[in-house]
Amino acid sequence: MSKVTISDFTIALFELAEAEGKALRQSIRLFLTEERLALEETAFNSGLSVALVGAAVLSLLIALGFLSWGLYGLCATYISPLAAPFIPGVLWLAISLLFLWAAGRRKKNEP
Repeated sequence: MSKVTISDFTIALFELAEAEGKALRQSIRLFLTEERLALEETAFNSGLSVALVGAAVLSLLIALGFLSWGLYGLCATYISPLAAPFIPGVLWLAISLLFLWAAGRRKKNEP
C-alpha cells in the first residue's frame, strides 16, 4: 500500500485548482463571446428598427405635406386665397391638440 503524503496531497490540490482555473477561464471566454454576439445582433436589429421607423415618419410627413397642399389648393379655389392656408393649419392644430390631450390623459391613467 502506498502512502499519501502531505506534499502529494498539496500537489494534487494545486493541479486540481489549475485545471479548474483553466476550465473557468475557458467558460468565461465562451460566455463573453456569446454575449458579445447576442449584443451585436440586438444592436443591429434595434438600429434597423429605428431606421425603418425613421423612414416611415419621413414618408408620413411627406404625405401629410402633400395632403395639406391639396387641401389648400381645394380651399383656394372655393374661398379667398388669403384665407385658404388657415383651414389646413387649423385642422393640423386641432389634430395636434387632440394628440397632446390623449398623451396627457394616458399619463394620468397610469398607476
